Amino acid sequence: MPTRDSQGTWTRLRPLQRDELDPYTRAGMVMGETTWGGFRTNLLKVMAYAPRLIQTEVEYCNTFIFDPPTFRGDVQEAGFNDRFIKELVISRTSLLNRSRYSITHHGLIGMLLYGEAGRGDEAHTKYLHLHEHQEWPHVYTDRERVVLDYTVKVAKDAHLVTDEEFAELRRVLRKHNLQDARLKALSDEEMDRQVSSQIVELTWLIGHFCLLNRWFTVLQVPEEGPDDEDNFGPLYEQFVPEDIRKRNEDILRGLF
Repeated sequence: MPTRDSQGTWTRLRPLQRDELDPYTRAGMVMGETTWGGFRTNLLKVMAYAPRLIQTEVEYCNTFIFDPPTFRGDVQEAGFNDRFIKELVISRTSLLNRSRYSITHHGLIGMLLYGEAGRGDEAHTKYLHLHEHQEWPHVYTDRERVVLDYTVKVAKDAHLVTDEEFAELRRVLRKHNLQDARLKALSDEEMDRQVSSQIVELTWLIGHFCLLNRWFTVLQVPEEGPDDEDNFGPLYEQFVPEDIRKRNEDILRGLF
């Protein structure tokens, strides 16, 4: 189907353009673009083939990826883990699954997140070694190391996680929470509930990105190029260091 909007190359599925969509589906696309930094992505343009998916996925994903601690009265509903650990989990999962779109786009998101917090040098080291984090234990905090160990096993085969490792994950998360002024005031029972919520959120995040990684890969969702509405390449080259970009290509070996 011809479209008036500019469009780059594609492979297995042609990303739909906004002038091909009914107003309600287009509103879902615009909501995603607005929520996710104003960048017009092929993620949303391919997802638009299933209108209810694009209408519901954005808000759904935000609840366990991007939402800050969110409360309804005294009840916390989202944001149980901070964005920094979530981005490390997302990229570690995607590197394991060798999913180009997730590796490159969340590599950029992660570097921007850390950079805005004045932690750019830390991010460079963490992201450079993330594909083999277990070989660089001094680069990561105890919480990061244990969470990333858990991430790898859940993404590979959830049966690999032992009771001892699960207990260690709880212990490390609890220890981390005691450094938080708000959380350290919780009772033992409330703290146990908080740790459980953190594990549920992290595990859901890992599982969802295993889904997305496979979706991006099998559909061969292309990165946005110079012939698309927005060009991902210059941003990627500007904010993701060259050695990390090279590592990504070594892992991907030209694959999607």
